[in-house]
Amino acid sequence: MGDRIDRIVAGVQELFHDLSVDAREERVTRYVVTELHKGRAFDDLMADPYVVSNTSEEDRARILESPETLREIEDHIAAEFQDYRRQTARGDEVVE
Repeated sequence: MGDRIDRIVAGVQELFHDLSVDAREERVTRYVVTELHKGRAFDDLMADPYVVSNTSEEDRARILESPETLREIEDHIAAEFQDYRRQTARGDEVVE
């Protein structure tokens, strides 16, 4: 009987540990996406003390692969190109 209870307790502890890791990773992903949206560089974010202290290297790799993070990176790149196009278009008009 004791062995069975130990296995049940271990299973419940593992479940709660997995849930807490998922919740923590979700919060960090949300933080990364928010900061990317504000214009912070991705490399700076991956070295951010909040990110480093709340994730492992494996977690950070998953964050990079998350659809939300990738979408925000793509949006940031698109905005950079749009800004570049505007600047070069203005530069073409000024050239005499």
